[in-house]
Amino acid sequence: MKRILLIFSATLLVTVTSAQQFKVGAIAGLAITDVQGFNGTEIPTFRKGGLILGGLVSTHISNTTKMQLEISYVQRGSQIPPDTTNNNNFYLFRLNYIDISLSVRHPIHLSINHKVSDKYGVLAGLTYGTLIYQSYEVKTISYDISSELNTFEANAFVGFYYNFTPNFFFDLRYSNTFITAIKHNASPTNGFYPYFNSWNDGNNMAFELRLGLTFGGGATSDNAGPVAPPAVQ
Repeated sequence: MKRILLIFSATLLVTVTSAQQFKVGAIAGLAITDVQGFNGTEIPTFRKGGLILGGLVSTHISNTTKMQLEISYVQRGSQIPPDTTNNNNFYLFRLNYIDISLSVRHPIHLSINHKVSDKYGVLAGLTYGTLIYQSYEVKTISYDISSELNTFEANAFVGFYYNFTPNFFFDLRYSNTFITAIKHNASPTNGFYPYFNSWNDGNNMAFELRLGLTFGGGATSDNAGPVAPPAVQ
């Protein structure tokens, strides 16, 4: 998986360099996450919030479709907050990653007030993430579960985007891992583990809200439709 992403990333960079029509930019956002099974049930709760910070480079691979490479810091994990009595099994499970993501973005032609808009679009891609920090606290007591965690993950994501301007956009994404955060063959050997179901699942799941600001770019606009061929003289 890592090799595939590196090959695609290298291809994108070569394309960008040769075409000299590219944009670079910054990303910031919020991730709402959960680890499947970690709350003791198969139903995700998505109570853990985290920051997203990073950068991007993108280029058009056709008149309308873009390919985008991102490197970002993402805070994932799972959480059940304490109740009013502090008697529930509240916990905080932090998983922080450096992600390399590659996506394809394609506009949707919508007619709004009798005007065709290309500001809306769909996206899909793959991510390889390297775990750089983890912690696990149950009722404010810390437990070491590092041996039960994978040091990397891989996920697929889909979503929608909206271009406020050619250089300012908003993404809404959903991702789910196919290389899990928790090892499938792991068994809880240390401390207090009331969340046994995660040892059979352990997928990182996330809804992500991302804002992006880009700079540069060639003649092709993000909101442009198909380019008509030049007239024959």
